[in-house]
Amino acid sequence: MRIKIPDGPEIVVNERYILWGFVAVLAVIGLATSFYTVGTHEQALVLRFGNHVRTSEPGLHFRLPYFAETVHKVPVRTRDVEEFGFRSTRGEDSPGGRGRRGYESESTMLTGDLNIVQVGWDVHYRRFDPINYLFRVEEPIHTLRDISQSVMREVIGDRASIQVLTVERIEIQEAARTMIQGVVNAMELGMTIVEVNLRFVRPPDEVIDSFHDLNRAEQDAQRFYEQASREYEDRVPRARGTARRIVEEAEGYKTRRVNVAQGEAGRFEALLAEYKKAPGVTRRRLYLETMESILGGVGDVVVTNEEGGSAPLPILDIRQPHRAAGSAQRGAAAKQAQEDRGQETGGER
Repeated sequence: MRIKIPDGPEIVVNERYILWGFVAVLAVIGLATSFYTVGTHEQALVLRFGNHVRTSEPGLHFRLPYFAETVHKVPVRTRDVEEFGFRSTRGEDSPGGRGRRGYESESTMLTGDLNIVQVGWDVHYRRFDPINYLFRVEEPIHTLRDISQSVMREVIGDRASIQVLTVERIEIQEAARTMIQGVVNAMELGMTIVEVNLRFVRPPDEVIDSFHDLNRAEQDAQRFYEQASREYEDRVPRARGTARRIVEEAEGYKTRRVNVAQGEAGRFEALLAEYKKAPGVTRRRLYLETMESILGGVGDVVVTNEEGGSAPLPILDIRQPHRAAGSAQRGAAAKQAQEDRGQETGGER
């Protein structure tokens, strides 16, 4: 082959050299593309003319040149995350700050009581089936994002705004993870949903002040309820104890009064029986006992005559009125008893 260079010499080229050069280049390219490396966190699918022929584990492997076999690597041993309603950007605030600006279309949702809330969340997932991940759905990550948004809107829409904003964050996360995993399994995306995290849940900026007022009111109501409960637990048992003590005291007083009354009645019946046997003696004895009980509390005893002058009797020990009165009363009682017996004996005769 002769190649004529304008305004230059004519070059003679051997066609056989060109052919061998082309073959050499193809050989070098084929040799260079016949080896590939799979990372420790990856699996590789080897396709021969578009058909899957084998799956390679981590390490160095051989394949046919690139025009015969192609390799697709899938990271199956790493956890990836998709963010919704915000983006974590280095140098910016996390989900509650500038990182969520511009993503209101993802975060704005309608609750079951027709209120609007803003929700930011992330979905952590792993790829466990490279074949389904690559060939079942054309864009698996985009599909996962669509599934996650649909499920989260459904979960939020089934609950009232107060529940979403306050007490049901854990339930929402678990319900969303379970539902997303169910849809992913049904579509055979080859993914495992590790967890779903709510990064922020808040009312829109237009009503944030009103929501804070409502939240403070609910906290005050809860605090008052707890205070009332503690007061109830303190006062009610004390009142019940006091009532029980009063009832027991009343029962004891009742028992005591009944016993005293029964004793008095028994004593009266005994006195009545003795009175029927010896009326005079019993009457005199009762008189003396009464006088003894009355005079027992007297400090000084003064005996006067009919003219009003004082004439203490020498037989009375006025310094010790109890013993004197007792001795005199016992002597008078004995004398009166003898007289009553004599009268009763004479009457019988």
